[in-house]
Amino acid sequence: MLASVNSKDSIKSLNNPLAKNSDQSTVRHQDKVKKDQNAEELGYDTKIEQAETRTDQANTRTKEADARTDQANTRTDQANLRTDQANTRTDQANTRTEQAEARSVEALKASGLLYRRLFETAQDGILILDADTGQVVDANPFMKELLGYSQEEFLGRKLWEIGPFKGEAASKLAFAELQHTDRIRYEGLPLETKEGLRVEVEFISNAYLVDKKRLIQCNIRNITERKRAEAEIIRLNETLEQSVAMRTAQLQEANKELQAFSYSVSHDLRAPLRHVLGFVDLLKKDAGPSLSAENLIHLTTISQAAARMGNLIDDLLAFSRVGRAAMQKTDVDLDKLIQETLKDIEVDTKTRNIVWEIQSLPSVRADRSLLRMVLVNLISNAVKFTGSRVEAKIEIGCAPNEEGETVIFIRDNGAGFNPKYTKKLFGVFQRLHSHDEFEGTGIGLANVQRIINRHGGRAWAEGVVDSGATFYFSIPKQTET
Repeated sequence: MLASVNSKDSIKSLNNPLAKNSDQSTVRHQDKVKKDQNAEELGYDTKIEQAETRTDQANTRTKEADARTDQANTRTDQANLRTDQANTRTDQANTRTEQAEARSVEALKASGLLYRRLFETAQDGILILDADTGQVVDANPFMKELLGYSQEEFLGRKLWEIGPFKGEAASKLAFAELQHTDRIRYEGLPLETKEGLRVEVEFISNAYLVDKKRLIQCNIRNITERKRAEAEIIRLNETLEQSVAMRTAQLQEANKELQAFSYSVSHDLRAPLRHVLGFVDLLKKDAGPSLSAENLIHLTTISQAAARMGNLIDDLLAFSRVGRAAMQKTDVDLDKLIQETLKDIEVDTKTRNIVWEIQSLPSVRADRSLLRMVLVNLISNAVKFTGSRVEAKIEIGCAPNEEGETVIFIRDNGAGFNPKYTKKLFGVFQRLHSHDEFEGTGIGLANVQRIINRHGGRAWAEGVVDSGATFYFSIPKQTET
């Protein structure tokens, strides 16, 4: 319909110029309308697209918001979980705290029970006092055994109102002192029991706090027997000192007598002995040709006996001098001293077949001259008692020792001795071999022991019959100051 109208209008316009202009205007108007319609259509589409875009963006933001909400919910759930876990841990901590408190209460109960048992079974008397009033708060059962007063007789009373302490000004003074200090001790405090017996006690008081209340614990120990024992020891010491003084005086007197005896031996005995030897020699010279062989043998025996007696007198004098001689200790080189000793006895050893084994010896702190007498005696004995050996062996060395002393030994392969007589070896005049077997007076080893004892050392021996002997002596090592 529109098309037909338009066709007709077109034809008219072709025939009419005005109509032509009008038609052209109409066409332009229609084009404009179409353009506007198209523009409107385009704008509407754009708006629709923009609206759709905004809708998509809104949907996207909604999704993002939903995601954030989900994340927030997740974090909330995690926080709730952590809160639950924290609450669980708190509950566990509270449970442990309650258990610890329960254990603490049980421990306190056990500690209190233990203290009570110790308090009741203690073998010392114990009083617990109120530090403010001096009243007895508690008393253990041993107080009855110690002083005869029962626990009930102590409770609730002040210290100076109780039997053994009653009326004692010292008790009040001690209590007053305890209020300003924490500890007081009395040694040998005299108390009287309920039966009237006197006892001496050790009284020790200590102050301490219990639940902010100051208490005083008094420990009372019976020391009567200890005091009696101490008094007896003092008496015995005094008696001992008197005995020692008396014995010292007796020893001094004995030493004086020994010195007088030594003087007598050296002068009074030697003179008759010289006379005997002199007259025997004169008799041999004057009457020798007229005497029988048997009489000459008798005279020879007299001479030998007198000579042995002279040697014995010399050894006795030496033994006496060893005990009186003043000690002069120096550092002694034992190696040199051994060599000097061997030269001293060279006359007895030069014709002998002796194998010497001499170790290197340390230095010792000793009196050199006295120590030389020891070595001369011991080495001479080793030479003498190996006299029957075709090849004698004598060893001199240092024995290991950890007792702060140097131990020297002289060992030989000689006649030896019976071990059961070892204790007799170092006695004066004690001989384990007859004079016919080996000459000697029995003084040498006694001198050895006396010299070593004066040095603070020891002397001993080991031996087997016919298998040799070993003699030892020790010298204390010098202590560093």
